[in-house]
Amino acid sequence: MAKSYVSVLDIGSSRVSVLVGTSGINSTFIIKGQGEASYAGFGEGEFYEPEKLGSVISAALTRAEENAGFAIRHLYVGIPAEFCNCVCKTISSNFAVRKKITEDVLSEHYEKSYEDKDGQTLISCNAIYNILDDGKRALNPVGCKTTKITSMVSLIYAEDSFITSINKILQTLGIERVTYVSSSLCEAKYVLEPENRTGAGMLIDIGYITSSVAVVRGEGLLMLNSFSLGGGHIMADLAECLNISFSDAEQLKRKIVLSLSPSEKDYYEIPGAGATKQIPIKMANEIVMARLDMICTCIQKCISLYAQETADYIPLFLTGGGVCYIKGAKDYIAKRLGRNIELAFPPLPELNKPSYSSILGLLSHAIKEEEKNKISFLAKLLKR
Repeated sequence: MAKSYVSVLDIGSSRVSVLVGTSGINSTFIIKGQGEASYAGFGEGEFYEPEKLGSVISAALTRAEENAGFAIRHLYVGIPAEFCNCVCKTISSNFAVRKKITEDVLSEHYEKSYEDKDGQTLISCNAIYNILDDGKRALNPVGCKTTKITSMVSLIYAEDSFITSINKILQTLGIERVTYVSSSLCEAKYVLEPENRTGAGMLIDIGYITSSVAVVRGEGLLMLNSFSLGGGHIMADLAECLNISFSDAEQLKRKIVLSLSPSEKDYYEIPGAGATKQIPIKMANEIVMARLDMICTCIQKCISLYAQETADYIPLFLTGGGVCYIKGAKDYIAKRLGRNIELAFPPLPELNKPSYSSILGLLSHAIKEEEKNKISFLAKLLKR
């Protein structure tokens, strides 16, 4: 029974989550177990309280195993953008005669792009596009016959320090096999429709205290950048500037409506144990917009690093749990960037929230990989 399910670990900037599930009907999921635990998070490529990371992961894993009713032995781990590096390369292979492209031929072709990087481990190699000898492009050329194949591939490397620390933790928790993947790549391929990835699409994920900007095309990323700002900083600003508790700031953040044109006498009300607190709408909105301005500046810097002529025309999508829930935030960011922006979220009726984009992207990827591995295994058996 356990073999039909996959398990994923999503390491966010405010909590770690474990999800156990399998595919359902009509591209849905059957969730067997779930567990999560809050922690201090990370920023600038480092965990803030690394000594507590093991107990946090253990708590999330234990809860998921209790829900699922079995012990997890294989875990897909999503590596956040802050610990990843994306490199794109163009490679070519020539054949003496027309050759049928098989999975093995394609893998050998892609291996030409591999290179060792100090302190980093290659975790994925995906095609942006493949061009055959007739000039036609094929995202999946398996089965095609050609004398030449030219490909642009996207390579994602992860920091060895991240992998080493997570490996040590998971080994003590009884995990026998770990598969590392890029959270940003899995998320982008899941929440963006194929037509939004044919040319290129840009996905902005604003989290709790970290955010990322990824350009996706085909099956890979053309660019991946991150910065240490998010929705948590907005709550911290509200708490500090208005002299209220962090829990009150969290309540206030949920009430913010940036599209309002308030007068000096308009207030947000925060219910409390004693009296209800009144916060001037104008002041609260200005605090939120000031932090969003800082986030937009970082996004613009990330976009400028994608030095392509088409950068100004790539559709932008916003996801993550940091600011998507603030009413008017998407439109404010769009105005600041001078671009149209659409919200991106899981295409599921009950789970269509931007905060679920990352972990469900991991689950979707893990399920597809396991299905692919089963098909490959069966094919090898039939050849015997």
